[in-house]
Amino acid sequence: MNLRIFDTSGDLIQGAARTLLQRIDAGARTIALSGGSTPKPLYELLGRNEELRKKAITWVIVDERYVAVDDPQSNAGMIEKTLRPARLLRFKTELGDPQKTADEFEREWRALQINRLDVVILGMGDDGHTASLFPGTDVLAVEDRIAAAVFVPTLNAWRVTLTKPVLRAAGLRIVLATGENKRPVLQQVRAGAEYPIALVTDGVETWWFVDREAAGVER
Repeated sequence: MNLRIFDTSGDLIQGAARTLLQRIDAGARTIALSGGSTPKPLYELLGRNEELRKKAITWVIVDERYVAVDDPQSNAGMIEKTLRPARLLRFKTELGDPQKTADEFEREWRALQINRLDVVILGMGDDGHTASLFPGTDVLAVEDRIAAAVFVPTLNAWRVTLTKPVLRAAGLRIVLATGENKRPVLQQVRAGAEYPIALVTDGVETWWFVDREAAGVER
């Protein structure tokens, strides 16, 4: 595991921004972004970078709650407000049908001629999920789709998400994990537990950016 431990979450965000900008300078043009509170400061930071806005980047939403884009829980809504991307491939939840939304996402992906993602920003839930790939859900077995709809029983809700093979095929995965609540699952993943985050990252280039609380390292 390529583990990078930062003193604070602020340091982690600065490190992630530097890494992402380096990859963009090296030619990365398709970048997938996860939602949640941890990466939000990263997107705010990148959104203030005027040079970045001049790059012809296709930003892609990793997964989405099945809510309207103007809902406070919408990943796309948060990213649009913070990063202010010129081109964003999002899940069109306004279609009102999770499967149709996944199908339309795939149509747009192909229309944009995306072969694979250059970089993916991932999070990790304290249950070991990443994207909307939750433990025990059928979507973990999907190998022939770019995107899929999934009902998550623990949330009693529908989600739409990039699939495991798409995330594994990316050039680089960057996992952001902060806080003491992430420590147990991080330790288990390092010990070989097959949580969804491990299924997505095992054996492919992945950089783990964690703070000291998540890593269990004293100052």
